[in-house]
Amino acid sequence: MKNPHVTILQTSFAKRDDTIAFLKEKVPGVKVEFITDSTILADVRANGGPTKAVYDRMKLYAKAAEISGADLIVNSCSTVGEVADEYRKEVSIPVMKIEDPMCQEAAKLGTKFAIFGTVETSMGPVARIIERLVAERGEKAECRLFVQNAAWDALVAGHPEEHNRILLENIRKLDEEGYDAIVMSQVSMRALLPDLKDTKTPVLCSFFSGYQAIADKLNEIAAEK
Repeated sequence: MKNPHVTILQTSFAKRDDTIAFLKEKVPGVKVEFITDSTILADVRANGGPTKAVYDRMKLYAKAAEISGADLIVNSCSTVGEVADEYRKEVSIPVMKIEDPMCQEAAKLGTKFAIFGTVETSMGPVARIIERLVAERGEKAECRLFVQNAAWDALVAGHPEEHNRILLENIRKLDEEGYDAIVMSQVSMRALLPDLKDTKTPVLCSFFSGYQAIADKLNEIAAEK
């Protein structure tokens, strides 16, 4: 049995310690590496969606991960989730999107969803996955997008506490509006979960469900080696 190797493609230098710790706890001997391009998010936001240049760069990063010996690539940013659907065609190793398990969980909960985030470009891709999954069972999903610009501005200005306060306040308002689930469109929002244990509405974040599915796949790969 060979130790599995995963490469995580990122669009920001976000905290990595908890990702590494989670995977190392779940997957014995796992090798975790990152490829990060912090310019992609700004480019996508400026152009209202991924450009050809973004697609081309992400394809190069996927190929680099494959050449470096990765057994699995993780696309960790929902903003370029649909880009991952394209670059997975360019490599011979599996590609997993962090948001897919969360969206599968959401689709089982009903048809009315609040998609919640601070980066608008991450929200449409998440909504479209949920809409597709709900349509596959013959129903139509209603996804409303709630972009939290004030929270983003607070974070950029160096006020993470204000960022969290705004998000928590608005999630609690949505909790009273009868949604089947509140879906966080960014994996980084996992920091809010400990303060949301009392909500009536399920609040979903891609970190735990996504990385558990990734850990399961890595263990499966290790067993095959």
